[in-house]
Amino acid sequence: MSADAPAPDTAAPPEPPLQGLLAASLEALRTRLELAAVELEIHLIGLARTLIWAVAAILCTLLALAFGVVALIAALWDSHRILGLLAGSLTFLVLALACALIGLRFLQRRPGILEYSIEQLERDQRRAGVP
Repeated sequence: MSADAPAPDTAAPPEPPLQGLLAASLEALRTRLELAAVELEIHLIGLARTLIWAVAAILCTLLALAFGVVALIAALWDSHRILGLLAGSLTFLVLALACALIGLRFLQRRPGILEYSIEQLERDQRRAGVP
């Protein structure tokens, strides 16, 4: 070997730009999916907790109303039993309507399941200059 010959290059060749861009994109996608999974888990836990307490509250309310209606019917049995039965039925119908309206309003106010992940993705797209 002559002294003028360059030494062999032992360093790894640089990554092609497209491969580096692909690796960065996949890493960003992986991060966003992990964020979405955590967000979904938080929403599911909150939903389960809400459902458990809602069912417990509804059951307790229904039992209390049932005992109240039975007491009302027993008190009015000799004079106005039909009025007592109708009042009890009307009470349960009003309660069912109120629960339905409250539940509907609650569901309309909740943010979407992946709303925060989508917002973060939109911020990333704006930073990257993607329209």
